[in-house]
Amino acid sequence: MLFPRVLIIEDDPISLDTLASTLRLRLAAIQLETAESALASLERIRSEEYAAILCDAHQPRMEGVGFVRAVRKVHPEWPVLLLLEKHDEDLIRQAMNAGAYDVLVKPVEEGTLAFAVQRALEVSRLRGQVKREEEQLLLTVRRLLNDLQVLYGAYGLRSHFEAFMASVERERQVSGREDDDSASAREEKNQTRRRYHEDNPPDGEV
Repeated sequence: MLFPRVLIIEDDPISLDTLASTLRLRLAAIQLETAESALASLERIRSEEYAAILCDAHQPRMEGVGFVRAVRKVHPEWPVLLLLEKHDEDLIRQAMNAGAYDVLVKPVEEGTLAFAVQRALEVSRLRGQVKREEEQLLLTVRRLLNDLQVLYGAYGLRSHFEAFMASVERERQVSGREDDDSASAREEKNQTRRRYHEDNPPDGEV
């Protein structure tokens, strides 16, 4: 039996070991892999299959929000959970806008962590099931169109259908890029606002 694979990314070895030990103890029916760099993990993500990813949001060479966007470009159906060092409403909003499945703030209670990952695994399973059913439906429709072309000489049905599906895919990609651009613009605006307030504190504050 193949267990769902979970990738944990944390640059602090002690925290990484703690997270892995907690999930192994709380969620026995999973296959855990660990990594110390979000940036280095991107190559693995392109070639491997994971049911969920748990990533520290404060990486030296790649912030968590950027990592979420990078994963979603390759595997939009994979749930990515981010771990924050402290509660930050702006960062949480940016992460959710980027497509993060969930955001947890350290220190995370063992039960809370296990529940969040378990929920992400269930969502991953359901998304995978929907994707497989969509693929099966498309295969059935294509076979039906081929049969109609042969039986009734309705040649061109398949090509029209493929053109329609290509158009749908293009619109989906454009929509995804627009969402990314909007999220980036919001993130830049929030960062500018924070820098302004840091440089111009209210009267009486130092």
